[in-house]
Amino acid sequence: MIDDKSLSPADRWLQSGSLLYFRDAILFACRSGKLQEALYSAGLEVYYWWCSLFRIRSRLIEFKSTHFWECCPEQPLDIADLAATLRLRNFSVVESPIKWKFITESANGTIFGTTHDRSSVLQRGDNLWSTPTELFDFRKPIFAIFISSSGHLFVATQGVVHLSKNGGRHFDAVLHLSHCDSTVWHNHGIDETPQGLIVIGEYGSIVERNRARSFWKSVAYLYVTRDDGESWRRIDYLARHCESKHVHLVKYSRHFRRLVVTDGDKRKQSYWIAPINEEWNFNEGRFDSFIWGGGHTAFAETSNGMLLGTDYRVAPNSIICLRSTQNGSARMLPSPYRRSCVLNMYSINDGAGSITFAYLNNLRDRRQSALIYSNDGADSWNRLIVFNGWDVDFSIANAQQGVDRSLVISFINRTSRETRTIIISVI
Repeated sequence: MIDDKSLSPADRWLQSGSLLYFRDAILFACRSGKLQEALYSAGLEVYYWWCSLFRIRSRLIEFKSTHFWECCPEQPLDIADLAATLRLRNFSVVESPIKWKFITESANGTIFGTTHDRSSVLQRGDNLWSTPTELFDFRKPIFAIFISSSGHLFVATQGVVHLSKNGGRHFDAVLHLSHCDSTVWHNHGIDETPQGLIVIGEYGSIVERNRARSFWKSVAYLYVTRDDGESWRRIDYLARHCESKHVHLVKYSRHFRRLVVTDGDKRKQSYWIAPINEEWNFNEGRFDSFIWGGGHTAFAETSNGMLLGTDYRVAPNSIICLRSTQNGSARMLPSPYRRSCVLNMYSINDGAGSITFAYLNNLRDRRQSALIYSNDGADSWNRLIVFNGWDVDFSIANAQQGVDRSLVISFINRTSRETRTIIISVI
């Protein structure tokens, strides 16, 4: 039996049909920001069809007619067939003997990560193919791993950020987040500036139940340390002034020499931040070149710009390319991928330049998830792997942009429980 108190106002109204719960649902939509998001989504949908009808190509991504591999969820992952197809696109595919779930690679090539079967244990390997050594068991799943410029390891679990100064042999809990169920998003929620300022963004979907109506509890806090984790300062601007649900991205743009911070799921705003001493000025940026655009969930940098991705569940999603703070363009994904969230992006170096991969995820439609890539600074995009996001997943396992020369993909079949890790490199 479902406890009525555990339901949102909208769900309770659907079950009862009463005017009282209808009022609660309207209040929930207004206070949670979903009403504004719905209006914006409707506007984007109209704009998408306008651009499609009148062939405004500058606003739409068109995938090149190149080879791509389509996953069959009813069969085990066919590494040989995948490798043969991707070789036509000048990529090599090798299966890792270790089933990595998340990894972070240090400057000297050492791998720190966690595996599917041991998600609470931090492990270290000399490279992606060597047998790793178990370093520390946190007794809770690991959600993010970060290596500072001084070589210190930061590991986020639920509610806590841990610090190791000796390569992972010992960890101390140095930061407790605002809620025990929130955490830090891997490859999204932690970064460091060239001045050694480490910034962490808190992420979580926490329902506040201490009043008659249930609404999201804001955990949109930033945590800042200038002494490599010895002491922390909490920035509450997003939670206090914007009542944002959580932080999506905390990324330092080396191209623009400033921090990019994005939040969700209320107004979905994105900010430029240039920390000066103790002053934090949140300058809202219109990165999308659409009104109200923000709240991005993916970040990558190329040699000549910065890329961002959106996460609208019921509206066309975009990849945004910024060449300067005043020169940005948003291009919407084509059908059938237009409602696929751009949940992650990662750039690798191939010697001649950089290649950026984007992970498109859609759990509502079985045909709309894909891994795509661009080798020309986001001027054009190609499909690499397409898959049924409801049954299988090909997620990007890498973190800390600009270090790796290979893309690590964590594969899971949710039906058969098959897990694999594949390494994609440029030939």
